[in-house]
Amino acid sequence: MSRLSPEELFQHSRIFAQGWNAARTWSLRTGPAAVKAMTNPYTSEPQRSRWDEGYAGALESYRTGLKFVPGQASRGPGAK
Repeated sequence: MSRLSPEELFQHSRIFAQGWNAARTWSLRTGPAAVKAMTNPYTSEPQRSRWDEGYAGALESYRTGLKFVPGQASRGPGAK
């Protein structure tokens, strides 16, 4: 396995984030998305796998973790 340059590492982190954001967007709107194959914009490796990792990570986080609700994040404790 070859070592990745800082630029390639950054690009891979952005691809992971795109997958994460796609899953979170779908999850917040309609529940866990079952349309991953149609959503992933990458057709070649390793980008496709990296996007899938982000997507799966977000769904797992959504299933097991705290839910982020936009609009409530900036409210202080006890805000209604």
